[in-house]
Amino acid sequence: MHRKKRNRFGVLDVINIIILLYLLFPLAVIILYSFNLTSSLKFPLEGFTTRWYKEVVQDKSFLDSLRYSLYVALAVSTISVTIGTLASFALTRYNFKFKNIISFSVLIPITLPAIILGISLLSFFAAIDFKRSLLTVIFGHCIFCIPFAVLVMNSRLSGFDVSVEEAAKDLGATTLQTFRYVTFPIIRPSIIGVMMLTFALSFDEFLVTFFIIGKRNTLPIVIWGMLRRGVSPTINSIATMVLFLSITLIIIANKYAKIRTLR
Repeated sequence: MHRKKRNRFGVLDVINIIILLYLLFPLAVIILYSFNLTSSLKFPLEGFTTRWYKEVVQDKSFLDSLRYSLYVALAVSTISVTIGTLASFALTRYNFKFKNIISFSVLIPITLPAIILGISLLSFFAAIDFKRSLLTVIFGHCIFCIPFAVLVMNSRLSGFDVSVEEAAKDLGATTLQTFRYVTFPIIRPSIIGVMMLTFALSFDEFLVTFFIIGKRNTLPIVIWGMLRRGVSPTINSIATMVLFLSITLIIIANKYAKIRTLR
C-alpha cells in the first residue's frame, strides 16, 4: 500500500525561492528607482514621481534610437527566421557534399567573442569601403542570429514526422499546399520562438553594434552614452519600459502560438 504524498515545504522549495529572488531583485531595483523623486540612488526613496518617464518619452534621441532598434531587430528577425528555416530544412532532410562541414561552420559565429566579431566586421566594411549605417548593423546582427535560428529549427525538424506530409501528398496536395496546410502550422510555434529570440538578441546587442554603427544610434548605444555620465532615474525608466515591452511581446507570442496550434 502506497502512502499518500504530503505537500511539504522542503529545502528545494527554499532554494528555488532564493534563486528566484536573486534573479528578480535587480529588476525590482530598476523599476523601484525609476519612480524616485530625486536623481540620487538612495534608500529609502525620497518620494514617488513619473517625471523621469515623461522626460524619456519627450526625448527625441531616445525616440529615434528606439525606432532604429526596432527597425533593425525586425529586419534581423525576419531575415534570420527565413534563412535559418530554409537552411535547417536542407541540413535535416537532404544529404549533400560537405554537409558536416557546413553544419559545423554554422556554430562558428556564436562561439566567437563579440569583440572579435565586431572588429572583423569593421575591418571587412573598411576593406570594401562600405559606409557604416543601419544596414551594416543588420548585416552584422544576422551573422550571429542566423546560427541560433538554425539550431532551434534543427531541433524541431529533426523530430518532425514526415509521414504527415507524405499522407497529404498521397491525397493530392501539391508541395506548396503541403507546406502551407501541414508543415507550416506544425512548425509555426518554433518559427515564432525563433523570431522572438533573434529579435531580443538583435535589440539588446551592444558590442558588435558599437563597431559597425553609423550616425544613427540604436538604443543600447544611447544608453551606453548616458551611463558614461552616471546612473540616473532616466536610465532606470528606459530599462523599465524596455523590460515591460519585452514581457508583453513574449506573452503575446506565447498566446498566439498556443491558439494557432490548437486550431
